[in-house]
Amino acid sequence: MTFKDISELVRKYEEALELGKSIYLDADDFDELADYFDTNADTDAARDVIDAGLAIHPENTSLLLKKAKFAAYDGEYTEALRLLNSITSYDFDSYLVKIECYLQLGLLAEAYALTKEILEEEDTDLDNALAELGFLYVEADYFDEAILYFNKSLEYNSDNVDVLSDLAYAYEMLGDYDAAIVASNKILDIDSYSYEAWVNVGKLHSLKDEFEKAIDAFDFALAINDSDENVLKLKAHCLSLCERVSEAIEIFDGLLLSNPDDTSIYFLLAECYQSLELYEEALAYLDQYEELVGRSTEVVSKRVQILLLQGELDAAFRLIDDQMSNDKDSVDLSIIAGEIKLRQELYDEAEAYLLKVYPDNQEDFHLLDMLAIVNVKKEDYLKAIEYTEQLLDLDPLNLAVKQRLALLYFEINDNEQFNDLLEQFTDKELLSLFRFIYNPHSDEHFDRDQLIFYLNDARERRTLFKNLKY
Repeated sequence: MTFKDISELVRKYEEALELGKSIYLDADDFDELADYFDTNADTDAARDVIDAGLAIHPENTSLLLKKAKFAAYDGEYTEALRLLNSITSYDFDSYLVKIECYLQLGLLAEAYALTKEILEEEDTDLDNALAELGFLYVEADYFDEAILYFNKSLEYNSDNVDVLSDLAYAYEMLGDYDAAIVASNKILDIDSYSYEAWVNVGKLHSLKDEFEKAIDAFDFALAINDSDENVLKLKAHCLSLCERVSEAIEIFDGLLLSNPDDTSIYFLLAECYQSLELYEEALAYLDQYEELVGRSTEVVSKRVQILLLQGELDAAFRLIDDQMSNDKDSVDLSIIAGEIKLRQELYDEAEAYLLKVYPDNQEDFHLLDMLAIVNVKKEDYLKAIEYTEQLLDLDPLNLAVKQRLALLYFEINDNEQFNDLLEQFTDKELLSLFRFIYNPHSDEHFDRDQLIFYLNDARERRTLFKNLKY
């Protein structure tokens, strides 16, 4: 149908509406009108057209599918499935919407069954079908399954940039940044001027703390489009994290000149000057930030950080105490209050602030870490062990946590737990713990058994523990 034809159809439909008259059209005409209004972002009109069409043609597959899609969009998945159940013949699009609904409702078995039917259908374009399925599984946060479908789709069309982009996103959501970078680099192999891919590679490297590589990727992106302020911010942030703070400040200053209403830049500049130990300049930018956006827990926390770096413990606590009257349930404020009391060697008060938020935040790594340290200072090693074990459950590969737990077992002379934990240490980690306790001149010739022997010997001899900083 030409544009002139649909324009005439639209005119007739809108004229009937203005006159308050009902209009009889073929199902295909209603279908065309719905597409027209939907394409022009007038979804209310599209919905009205669909309802009017179904009132006359209640079994029309295309109109039922359109109504079901709107229901799914609104999160009314059960209603969408009810509408789709009226479509008895195989229809690829209706199957996709059904799978979307099942996935969003957590009905995986039903979704898998329809997925299998799609892939076994003779007329299915597997390249497209696998890509569409992958997207549905991504949307429902089933990233492992999505990755399988995307990779299978790429076997049919390895140059599908959209699939590679979705694949990179799925890997990123699983925390597999290396695989996400590989997928993004494949996009760049296809199109070296893909702005979005360069930006994504930069973000992924920054998530891996590979800030120099991130900066290089952002530079390639900015060579394509040098006016994207968000990418300039990302680059500047990475510069500030790899000790190229002066370069970061230069970028932020330039951004502030071009966009003085961007309040976030004042906060970022405060962080830069803090890292340079120019605390008065940092506080000055925080003052400007607070003047523009008002006082918040975030800005108070940053101001307190700077005061702590200046050794102003009392001033820092007064500021925290005042803010806690407005935000008494803040985990961050309670942890900072606990840290201040810890530095003041008021261990019971420190623990009280931390325990206030502990029941509802038992997976907060920083909170558990502070509770463990406070109980070490109180010489309540059993409690310290309890919190440190929780830390290890959250991050089983964290060497610092493993060392602390070993030293705590060491202190209470728990031979069984101490040796069980040592079994979890790699050879390199064992050597690190050995050096931590013994500080020997030469230990390269020690094998694993010898390291464990000397560590147990130190435990049995009650080598001084309380002076070890962990």
